[in-house]
Amino acid sequence: MSTDGTGGPDGAATTRIGDPVGIEYLLGLREALSDLPPAEVEEIVEDARGHLADLSDELGPGFDRAAVRERLGTPEAYAAELRAAAGYPAPQAPSERPRTGGAWFAVAALLCATGLMVLAGPAVWQVGPSASFPMFLAALAAGAGVLAVWSDGPGQPSVAALPSVVALRERIARARADGGIGGFVLTLQPGWWVLRGLVAAGLVGWVFGGGGSAGLLITVVLAVAAVPLSVLLGRRSAADRRLLWAVVPLNALAAGLLVAGVPAQGQDRTTDVSSYSPPPGLTLDGNTVSDVRPFDAKGRPLTGVFLFDENGRPLAVDDGYCPTDGSAVTSTAPAPGPYPQGVRTTDPSSGECVTVPPPPLVVTIPQTTAARPSTQASPTAAPATPAPATPGAGG
Repeated sequence: MSTDGTGGPDGAATTRIGDPVGIEYLLGLREALSDLPPAEVEEIVEDARGHLADLSDELGPGFDRAAVRERLGTPEAYAAELRAAAGYPAPQAPSERPRTGGAWFAVAALLCATGLMVLAGPAVWQVGPSASFPMFLAALAAGAGVLAVWSDGPGQPSVAALPSVVALRERIARARADGGIGGFVLTLQPGWWVLRGLVAAGLVGWVFGGGGSAGLLITVVLAVAAVPLSVLLGRRSAADRRLLWAVVPLNALAAGLLVAGVPAQGQDRTTDVSSYSPPPGLTLDGNTVSDVRPFDAKGRPLTGVFLFDENGRPLAVDDGYCPTDGSAVTSTAPAPGPYPQGVRTTDPSSGECVTVPPPPLVVTIPQTTAARPSTQASPTAAPATPAPATPGAGG
């Protein structure tokens, strides 16, 4: 790191962020100290960052790669001095150039598992428990990745030395130091651990208990154990970086469930209400009526009867679906009578759709109260006009 060309009134230097000379030197220093505990490495790098800032103030425009190496030495040599000053032994000289193939494979497997978990979150709400297949693939990818670098130990030096990983760690460190939005989000990490445990408990409760009271009870019971386990997993992953191959995919799954869960649940409630459409024709207690058998008050069957509702609209029954031989299922519009019509069915001999006449039916006519006599007075006949008298003959 270097300083910008301006200082305060008292001559104090202002640290510049993103100086390529300082970043390159710090990356080399971090790689040379990668076998030390991560906390010690961070402390040493921060001290070196301050030395580079002072050197940038001193050299001014002459602060470049050659000048830094002339004053401090190479990153490896400077790391050896800092290591000795801190009381750490010198690193063992590697017999051969370290291989990064396993580290790259582990990172690729972690990214693959994370992507699968992101897709699995919305799929859980849309497909249901059958969406566990991408979760299974994600578990396989994460397991293969961590096995490739398991022997590196908790610090994962081979993965930490990858340029992309080093750049990511530098970016996170700058976000913490700047105190902006990124730094504020990073301070919310413990709250995310709690939320992650609640989401995991809610997912299990929804799968095994549904969306009712049983699912809520399962969620509450599991949350008592899931939340502490999630917090413990988050704290342990800071010390043992191998746990990242489990933590990062689980974070992706929890985020996917949260993002897609609320809209999916609201859509389900809307669909349940709006998707119902009544069946055509007449129904009785939810069952479709296929024919009407009218009788008079004495129990005698009637034929040629038409029925109408209170508004004068004809009542029609649905003849149902009548499959014909070798053709698709067909249906005709409900016919408004006359009743009885018979039942349409498939003739087993010809395979054609035919109408079967209604069989004899014996019914019991329910007893009803006699209709009240009409209170309206019936019109009376006009009084007869008497015929005029006929005068008799004679006087």
